[in-house]
Amino acid sequence: MLNLLQKYALTISILLLVALLTALFFYPPSSRILSTIIIVFGIGTAIIFTVHGNWQEHNPSTSSGQEKGKTTRSEFIRNTIIDLLGLALVMGAAMFFGSTSARLSIELAGGYAGGNWGLWMGIIAGMAVGFGVAFLVQKVWGKVTEPMKA
Repeated sequence: MLNLLQKYALTISILLLVALLTALFFYPPSSRILSTIIIVFGIGTAIIFTVHGNWQEHNPSTSSGQEKGKTTRSEFIRNTIIDLLGLALVMGAAMFFGSTSARLSIELAGGYAGGNWGLWMGIIAGMAVGFGVAFLVQKVWGKVTEPMKA
């Protein structure tokens, strides 16, 4: 089940995002429901993949049948908490900086390009800034927590 989810998680996320952007312009009342579904699906899969990855390090016999690198329970818990805190930090930074840049872009571009074009530019700018900030925060968090992990 988890392998199937790992295989199609990116495709499902992209399709949900396209559905949200389409609904935002053609049927705005449904965009709140779709955005809730996207948030729950995205955060849920991120948590599941994080815990599963640490579980495979803790208990390698569940996936590869080899007993190399087995971590203790306390190391598993510590690694999982560090990874989940990093996930929360990355998502929080992406949401904050992405929404701030989107609002600013909508205000600036909306005056020059018009309402719909300004909205599209704001969405694109927010997504780009959110992705960039998330990437940078993830790299910094990985370097900072590398010595702490088992």
